[in-house]
Amino acid sequence: VCAGTLNGLSVTGDAQHQYQTLHKMYNNCEIVMGNLEIVLIDHTQDLSFLQTIREVTGYILIAMNVFASLPLQNLRVIRGTQFYEEKFALFVLLNYNPNTTHALRHLGLNQLTEILAGGVYIEKNAQLCHVDTVEWRDIMRDPRQEPIVRDNGKACAWGGRGGQGWGSPALGVTPLRCPTGAPCHESCGGHCWGPGPEDCQK
Repeated sequence: VCAGTLNGLSVTGDAQHQYQTLHKMYNNCEIVMGNLEIVLIDHTQDLSFLQTIREVTGYILIAMNVFASLPLQNLRVIRGTQFYEEKFALFVLLNYNPNTTHALRHLGLNQLTEILAGGVYIEKNAQLCHVDTVEWRDIMRDPRQEPIVRDNGKACAWGGRGGQGWGSPALGVTPLRCPTGAPCHESCGGHCWGPGPEDCQK
C-alpha cells in the first residue's frame, strides 16, 4: 500500500525530478491509497515499476506525458473516492509533443473492469489509439456518467460511426491503420485496449 498525491497538473522540479518522485512513491506498490497522478514524464523514462499497481482508491490523472505506453496492465479497479475536476475518476489529456513523434499510443489498462464512482475523460491525445473501442459503460458503475472520449488518435479511427468505434469491414467501412498497429484483433469482438489478442477488453 502506498500514498497517492493531490497535485493535479502542478509539478515540482524538472522532468527527471518528477520521474524520481514517481518511482520512489510507486515502486512495488499494489494499492494506491489516494490518486495516481502521472504528469510531465518524458519518453526516455522506464515506467515498468507501475505494473504492480492493482487498485487506485481515488482518481488517475495522465496528462502532458510523452511516453508511448502506460504499464498499468494489472490495474483492475479505480474506486473514485476522489475526483479530478469534481467528477472524473480517469482523466487522460494532452499526452503528446506536437514538435516530435513522441506520444502516448497505448493506454494498456487491459485488466481494468471497474470504475466504482466517477467518469472518464480522454481527450486530445494525438496518437492514442483504441480508446474509442472500449465499452466504458461496462466499466463505469455510475449510470449517470457519460464517458467523454474525443479527439484522440486521428489516424486510428474507422469512418462511419462518429468516432465511437472502429466500424465494420462488413459494412464497407475501410479501416485506417493506427501508428501502433491494426484495430482490434478479430477475437476481441471490436472492443480492445490495443491491437493484439491479449488486448481484448475483459
